[in-house]
Amino acid sequence: MNDTPTSLLAATRRCIGRRGLAATTSRDIAAEAGANLASITYHFGSKDELVARALLDGLREWLAPALAVLGGAGDPAVRTVAGVQALLATYEAHADDAAAYLQALAHATQAPELRSGVVELWGELRRLLAADVRAMQEAGTVGAWADPDAMAAVIVAVANGLVLQVTVDPDGPPIEAMAAQFAALLLAARHPA
Repeated sequence: MNDTPTSLLAATRRCIGRRGLAATTSRDIAAEAGANLASITYHFGSKDELVARALLDGLREWLAPALAVLGGAGDPAVRTVAGVQALLATYEAHADDAAAYLQALAHATQAPELRSGVVELWGELRRLLAADVRAMQEAGTVGAWADPDAMAAVIVAVANGLVLQVTVDPDGPPIEAMAAQFAALLLAARHPA
């Protein structure tokens, strides 16, 4: 079995994490993977396609635990909190990859394949969150004022913002404290005034 494509994907994420997207060259990736430079074109067609695939695979890996929790059974409020906890645990386990994650988001505006994948992943995450918000509305936990789809999008945006905040300002408030404040804000606003 040829593991060169897998090695190239992992090497791409490591190089982007260390050097940044703009400074990562095909030669850097090939050297990091222990592969021939031509293997990038052979397996992926171009460096741009390799980068898009590597970054999208990284995003999928980051979101997989939260998607699994949110797609599970049980009380929607508990599931939503567990989904946020899964995102926090993923961040803690992969904090060194946060810069690559953020670069993937920024690069998605310029790479159609990556953008399409990010939109699909976020769409799945928003769909699951919106379903939980709807279920919480039916249970009377969340007020009718909340638009489930918009609320789900806000939760995704806040999660991305928290990753950006702690990556740019690691000496600022810890991600757990900011996430707890956001959760408290949501709980305080769950019923109309």
